[in-house]
Amino acid sequence: MAGANHRRGSSGSKKHRHVPYKNDRSVKPAPTNSEINVTPLVDVCLVLLIIFMVVTPMLGRGIDVKLPLLVSASQHKEGDQVFVSVNDDGAWVETDLFTEKDLFLLRLEEDLKVAAGKQLANDAKGPILFLKGDKSTDWGKVKTVMEWVTSSNVQMQDIALVVDLPENT
Repeated sequence: MAGANHRRGSSGSKKHRHVPYKNDRSVKPAPTNSEINVTPLVDVCLVLLIIFMVVTPMLGRGIDVKLPLLVSASQHKEGDQVFVSVNDDGAWVETDLFTEKDLFLLRLEEDLKVAAGKQLANDAKGPILFLKGDKSTDWGKVKTVMEWVTSSNVQMQDIALVVDLPENT
């Protein structure tokens, strides 16, 4: 009978506590994992890549201005060009505003050199400068910017005025 009391935990016996994840014979913890988990990093990079792939085509060149409607002309589609926008604030090369002729021409010359290199790689004659004038802006401001460009020594094939197509076309 003494053996039965020992198992049941009587006053003279040693009590055992049952812990499900430990065992009296092996109390060793699991080894630590020192490897970097790159799965979350790859997931974030892929999401960013998809976001940039979707957003990039939506980025316009230059700033938005209200363009005049096309009366008659042929459409032009050739390699890389440089866009200059003119509104009441001044002249814009891509998204940078310029009100002084010298700074404007320096930036325009840099952009035309880059575009000329891309045009030569595509066997084209040279870059085309596209001028976008806001239709509510005084025509004199657009004319002044055209005079700045034509009076300088910037290398380009031609200047093209950008217009909207009429609704019924």
